[in-house]
Amino acid sequence: MKNFLFCSLLALSFHASPALSASSITEPAAIASPASACAEHYNIVISVSDKEKVELALGNAQNLQSELGTACTNIEIVHVSAAITLLGPMSQKAPLLKEALQHGVKLVACQNSMNKFKMTEDDLLPGITTVPSGVAEIVRRQKQGWIYFRP
Repeated sequence: MKNFLFCSLLALSFHASPALSASSITEPAAIASPASACAEHYNIVISVSDKEKVELALGNAQNLQSELGTACTNIEIVHVSAAITLLGPMSQKAPLLKEALQHGVKLVACQNSMNKFKMTEDDLLPGITTVPSGVAEIVRRQKQGWIYFRP
């Protein structure tokens, strides 16, 4: 009886070892990246046109990252109209803008609005990107399934 149990356990260990070795082979590939560790991933586009709402939009982005997880969110703030005038390196909002960029928030300036205010890309804080039309960018993002938010 002891021999039967020993042989049965030995046979089971041989059958289990390929499964164990297979899982250890695939384990490194199964290591989750920060984004894949999210229960849900969020793509959020925020529109800001008023200078008075730039700080509010940045705070909203920070709150979203805090609540949903920085790795679980793609946040793009599209600045149109007068809001683009606060995107320069000498702006009173520059420290907040830099902080947002460091946390992975994409800051976008509307080229149409920049033209209206006689601004060039050289007038923008490094790291801020431009699009030909801010409203078209928002429409494209919505069509791609991004959540639209306006403070």
